[in-house]
Amino acid sequence: MTDMAFTRRLLMQITMAMGGAAALPRMALSQDGKTLNIRSFRDVQVLDPGWMVGGNEIWMQWACLTQLANYAPGEEWGWVPGPLVEKIANVDPMNIRFKLKPGYQWSGGYGEVTAEDVKYSFERIRHSEWKDKWAVLDHVEVAGTHDGVLVLNKPFAAIWLTALCDGTGSIVCKKAVEEKGHEVDSSQGDGTKVKRYDAEFPAECGPYKVLQWIPKQRVELGLNPDWIGPRPAIERIDLIAIEDEKAAELGFEAGDLDVTTISVDSLARFKSEPPAGTKLVERPGLLWTWLGMNTEHPKLADKRVREAICWAADVDSILQASYAGLAPRSWGIVPPGLVGHRDTYRFAQRDVEKAKALVAEAGAEGLELEIKIINKVDLNSASSIIQANLAEIGINLTITPLEAGVWWDLGLEARGEAWKDLQLYIARYGDAPDPSQMTQWYVSGQVGIWNWERWKNPEFDQLFDQGLGETDTAKRHEIYVRMQEIMDDTAAYVYITHEPLSVVYRDVVNPEVTLAAEYFLPRFTWA
Repeated sequence: MTDMAFTRRLLMQITMAMGGAAALPRMALSQDGKTLNIRSFRDVQVLDPGWMVGGNEIWMQWACLTQLANYAPGEEWGWVPGPLVEKIANVDPMNIRFKLKPGYQWSGGYGEVTAEDVKYSFERIRHSEWKDKWAVLDHVEVAGTHDGVLVLNKPFAAIWLTALCDGTGSIVCKKAVEEKGHEVDSSQGDGTKVKRYDAEFPAECGPYKVLQWIPKQRVELGLNPDWIGPRPAIERIDLIAIEDEKAAELGFEAGDLDVTTISVDSLARFKSEPPAGTKLVERPGLLWTWLGMNTEHPKLADKRVREAICWAADVDSILQASYAGLAPRSWGIVPPGLVGHRDTYRFAQRDVEKAKALVAEAGAEGLELEIKIINKVDLNSASSIIQANLAEIGINLTITPLEAGVWWDLGLEARGEAWKDLQLYIARYGDAPDPSQMTQWYVSGQVGIWNWERWKNPEFDQLFDQGLGETDTAKRHEIYVRMQEIMDDTAAYVYITHEPLSVVYRDVVNPEVTLAAEYFLPRFTWA
């Protein structure tokens, strides 16, 4: 491998140019073996489980809060009880009984974690932006100080992996959130008011606590002295905010990072010529990436224009340019290996002539459009190809790269009016291992939240509800295929890839990486 002798100044310049942190602090693995530096792909925005974006915010919830169940370590999806749980099990398909261990304390003098905190946490999620994670929850019965029952409105076996183990299964302190949180309207649209918080935990009860947050640079996590559960091996973890994977790769090779994901097109190089002392783990991931269109924008309200864009987009060229041809093409939102995954869709075969005809029919020759993306190398490459594709059919496309924090607010009505100007965008979502978790973001209730395409379809909503309670695998498959067909009919999607994920790390550490390439920080150990 070529020796990449980057100076610190050059590394920071590259990082800033590629959309990373304003400055990348040089804090390599400490010599006393107590600090680990992990790349966080963006800055913290919201730590509240109901209003988070996800990703690194979920890592922090797993580290600084506690849950009834956690993803099991290993190469298969499974779950284990959370550290503060004495017992948890299905009494029957509609009821999950749990019993907490006594003595687990909230920080800030808020007392013991109780079943009332569990009830408050999960029932509160139903009023949040992530409300559909708990769509099958009817209510939580408190049977005692540490005992309770999750009462479901329909059987749903996947609840363990989709809601309980995920960030939305994190338990928050009722007293602290009510005291320190700010009031917002329920996402149910029923006039209910609910308390939420943003970038600081009102109270913590987890193996770690936040020592310091330096916006757009890093979050420092240290051991929680009040934690009575299993003690993590890593005493301090710093999450370094770097948006672009190429910048993170340079940071890893320069010694500034100890753990980071790498881009698909860099995988072959890291496998054949890894830097000294480097190990690599590959994960299939649960991501889906697509070109989306705001169906309510006046320039895109004509379905013929959207159909023309779908027919014109050259996805195979995008995969070559952005992923070196190593990422598989997607045909919908459900990743391979899950019920509902399919191998084709309506716009699978590019047809430039059909696209031109639709543009002419719609009278859209010379239409000026804008695509907004997170400022990353792969997304810039993809957008440039789409720009050239649309030029072929008489549509002019302007590319607007944005900082990740700004981009993630674009379609959220609660964050302002940017959604009104939103036209085209490339989005990448990831979620838990069940097709309900992919489809939940496109129901009618998500318009103005995470359904940025802004369409509503009663059949889609009905099928979503039906899929949650269906126990026959073949029937579930048909439900989720049909839901994706409805999405196709909107002509608001060009599906791009289900991107595989790879993580590189120093050989002095053993990271706990889920099958979705998420980091369960409390289970990191020294090698």
